[in-house]
Amino acid sequence: MIERLKTVKQSLADRPQIRRAFFVVIVLAVLGLAGRVVYHRMTHIDVTDARIASEMISLASRSPGWLTARPVKEGDIVHRDQVLAEIYAQNASLAASAQEAGLQSAQAEVMRLDQLMLETRASTLAAVQEAKSQLAAVQVAIEQARLNEAKTQADYLRDRDLVDRQFVSEQRVQQSETVYKIAQGERERLTSEASAAQARVAKAQAAAGLDSLAAQAQRARADAEGLRAKLGLSRLDLHDLRLVSPVNGVVDRSFANMGDYLAAGQRVLMMHDPEAIWVEANIKETDLASIRLGQPAEVNVDAYPGRVFEARVSLIGNSATSAFALLPNPNPSGNFTKIGQRIPIRLAIRQEGLLLKPGMMVEVSLDTRQR
Repeated sequence: MIERLKTVKQSLADRPQIRRAFFVVIVLAVLGLAGRVVYHRMTHIDVTDARIASEMISLASRSPGWLTARPVKEGDIVHRDQVLAEIYAQNASLAASAQEAGLQSAQAEVMRLDQLMLETRASTLAAVQEAKSQLAAVQVAIEQARLNEAKTQADYLRDRDLVDRQFVSEQRVQQSETVYKIAQGERERLTSEASAAQARVAKAQAAAGLDSLAAQAQRARADAEGLRAKLGLSRLDLHDLRLVSPVNGVVDRSFANMGDYLAAGQRVLMMHDPEAIWVEANIKETDLASIRLGQPAEVNVDAYPGRVFEARVSLIGNSATSAFALLPNPNPSGNFTKIGQRIPIRLAIRQEGLLLKPGMMVEVSLDTRQR
């Protein structure tokens, strides 16, 4: 082999034209590679500060208690509304049962009072009608008594005038006077009965109002509503003791084991939807003018060298990453050094066989030719 290389070298040395052609080819290859690199830099933006992201969902209990079941483990694929953990719920179940019984009793009391009001209203309305009928009859009788009184009074006055002329006897005048006084007394008696009948009508109408029963029914309904609200809270507490999956996803990590006592709000596990992923990248603020929504990009994942994933810009941030820093960067000395800021962008990417996982580092190449 060494002898062959020496032979080729000797041949090149003996043939200057071949040597020059060889160097020309090398130079052209280097220039072509350099041109390709320069063209790529002019038409693409390369970002190394990027990673796969997803909504990481933490499941926690709203109420404290002992963890009695956790049928899933890290890496399990779960479905929406699947039970992922259960917390001791016997006391909450008993409380809900007691409040449900109390609510049924309150509803029965409301129904009893409503029925009593219906019956009382019916009886009082009948009493009102009877009292009005009696009043009407008395008023008719009073009218007749007034007519009779007026007639007997006229007869009495006529007989008294005739007795002075000696056309009638004194005895007849006395009889006329007696009949007149009887008619007058009858009218006064009927007037008193009319007053009593009016009082009975007023009393019956007052009873028909059923104010007392209505107030009792209102209080009973308020009590029932209060118990219904308490029962709803108890059922909500009971429901919250069963942690269910909000999405179709995969369990990433568990933080509690069976038998552990959990405080309110303590995390039990963390999960994410593997189909709802994206790429988060931070670009230089000087490159922002070249970025547009829908712009295509190529994503190279560190975990899968040589494999390219297609993506598109779906969101351009409205603030630089430094605006969210926990510690501000004041400049009390007056010295200032400008530092290029980073703008976060988001790229939509399609999942392929659950290969892309949140937190993976990627490199993004944005094609600025398509705007």
